[in-house]
Amino acid sequence: MTVEELIKLLKGHPPDLRVVVQGYENGFDDVSLERVKTVRIQLDCGTESWEGRHQKLFPQKEDAPISDDAVSALALLRASN
Repeated sequence: MTVEELIKLLKGHPPDLRVVVQGYENGFDDVSLERVKTVRIQLDCGTESWEGRHQKLFPQKEDAPISDDAVSALALLRASN
């Protein structure tokens, strides 16, 4: 999903509708405005069923080149994270 696609999606919902993400093991958590940030991720490298599909790149370097499998992404992180 891109920011443009997210904006289009959000425009179709009431502005006071709560936004949540999946909890660590179950349930849902609020999205924290302070925890919405741009991160560098490695695409398609999660191999375990409990891992996310993409993984955070370490170290996070703003000037690191973007390649086909390492990109910048907007992360919406859980408030309880």
